[in-house]
Amino acid sequence: MAHFASLDADNNVIKVHCVDNRQLLDVDGSESEEHGIMYLRVLFGGGRYKQTSYNTRGGEHQLGGTPLRANYCGKGWVYNEEHDIFHPAQPYPSWTLDEVKGNWNPPVPMPDIEEGEDGRPLNFWKWNEDEQQWDKVEIPSE
Repeated sequence: MAHFASLDADNNVIKVHCVDNRQLLDVDGSESEEHGIMYLRVLFGGGRYKQTSYNTRGGEHQLGGTPLRANYCGKGWVYNEEHDIFHPAQPYPSWTLDEVKGNWNPPVPMPDIEEGEDGRPLNFWKWNEDEQQWDKVEIPSE
């Protein structure tokens, strides 16, 4: 199965469609993204589409193949035309986009999570945009 993101006018992903790989075949038997896009336009009477790879995460293909557009996208994600990647919406104004991995990086790296003797986490971190820092949140013990 091939997967195609349906995009609105602002390049927001509004839906992901599954397309049988046979719909992508050229006359020589090779797959073509354009054939998948044409198939969806005929099926739905128009629209804007970009192929997305189910096996691509963080700029890497999970099965060792060639990554496609940095990430498999979902509804609410964004197609970035400048870098030809899919990425989630920007979580905070101060975070910057990694144009290869398609993820957002905070201006300050997140500290490590502390673990108890049993290996369970003792805390987690929450980004504080106003203070530009990570706030520690303790996990109550049972």
